[in-house]
Amino acid sequence: MLIENRILVVDDEPQVCEVLENYLTMEGYKVFTTTSAEKALDIINKHVIQVVITDLRLPGIDGIELIKKIKEFDPLIEVIMLTGYPSIDSAVEAVKLGAYDYLTKPIDFRKLKVTLQKVFEQQDLKKRVTLLEDKVEGRYIFEGMVGQSIAMLEIFNTIKHIAKYPATVLITGETGTGKEMVAKAIHNQSPRAGKPFVTINCAGLVETLLESELFGHVKGAFTGATRDKPGLFEIADGGTIFLDEVGELSLSVQAKLLRALEQHEVQRVGDIKPKKVDVRVIAATNRDLKKMVQEGKYRKDLFYRLNTIHIHIPPLRERAEDIPLLSEYFVQQLNTEIGKNIKEIKPEVLEHLKKLGWEGNIRELKNVIERAYIMTTTDSIKLNDLPAEYVGEISPSFEPIEDLEPQTTLAEMEKKYIMEVLQKTAGNRSQAARILGLSRRSLYRKLKKYGIS
Repeated sequence: MLIENRILVVDDEPQVCEVLENYLTMEGYKVFTTTSAEKALDIINKHVIQVVITDLRLPGIDGIELIKKIKEFDPLIEVIMLTGYPSIDSAVEAVKLGAYDYLTKPIDFRKLKVTLQKVFEQQDLKKRVTLLEDKVEGRYIFEGMVGQSIAMLEIFNTIKHIAKYPATVLITGETGTGKEMVAKAIHNQSPRAGKPFVTINCAGLVETLLESELFGHVKGAFTGATRDKPGLFEIADGGTIFLDEVGELSLSVQAKLLRALEQHEVQRVGDIKPKKVDVRVIAATNRDLKKMVQEGKYRKDLFYRLNTIHIHIPPLRERAEDIPLLSEYFVQQLNTEIGKNIKEIKPEVLEHLKKLGWEGNIRELKNVIERAYIMTTTDSIKLNDLPAEYVGEISPSFEPIEDLEPQTTLAEMEKKYIMEVLQKTAGNRSQAARILGLSRRSLYRKLKKYGIS
């Protein structure tokens, strides 16, 4: 379940809110309560709510008007009407406006329980129908992401649904599964789309620099701080900040991040005045934050703040049906970028790719397809075009040592192999280095060693 089942209770009697909150919490729901329609609309705008249980008679905006506004904002939110004054007319009007059901006070909790079970079962059924429609109609590409597995189609639909809310999102998944692409998709689908999307890798900086990068610093705050510098939270104001590898934050930086999330303000290093910011935070990690909380390595309050909405991206090996689609998509991209006009990947290649482990996930698959694309000498990608380590005993298509004499030295074989790869890549040294499994610096040294221009 990507989003826990959430219910908003709206009643002008606080004791009714309290009783319903206690009961629904015991039933396993996440519950929000308020005594006015105006506050209810504010909660709905900020949090992903599936069901609203509201009294008919409310101060200011009444229950009937509240249903209208809820359905205008999100037709998928179901509304259950409560009233102590049963009226056929009001019941009919509520149902016409889209209310799911109409219950009278005093509340029959058994009936409420059954009604809620039916609501969530119906919502799950609608989701499954939508996913099947997407699958049948071939809606497999979304915001640059590709997938036909139910898991990926569900992620696409979740992104569409949650994007309009400002709630914090935690994206989990192994390295290379596309966590940043999911974060960008959420931003692009949101009302913040025209504002900055700022990314920072929390594992890429030492603690002192990370704090300065996130929150900024003032001149003289530390050695080397020769001027005031805004942090990424300030730069992202009005937009979205993506905190990659958020599991790598130190406890002290975690505390400051929690303050930014709760108070909507940041304080530059060395400054005494906080600054207000309006930023949506999307965080990602390949670590088990819940386990880190239990071990005392991660703040429990920050974890719950980040985990408002959770999206988990399964590894590629668990959704093998996406591999052919991804592979063909990468070839289309390469045709546009490089222009070799490769027409197909042979079926046996696609079947072989589906059987591999892909520890590096989509990133690794993309690299393998790129290497095969460059190495093929025909208009299709065959098994022997794949890197040797991915096909066992199958040798590369260009067979670089075929015409060598038995007395050929290892250095001569290496030189010939490098020259063949350079020829295949039209002299592109970066691509050649990737195919050879070398850094660019190592390749340059070998070019110099063998006198290859």
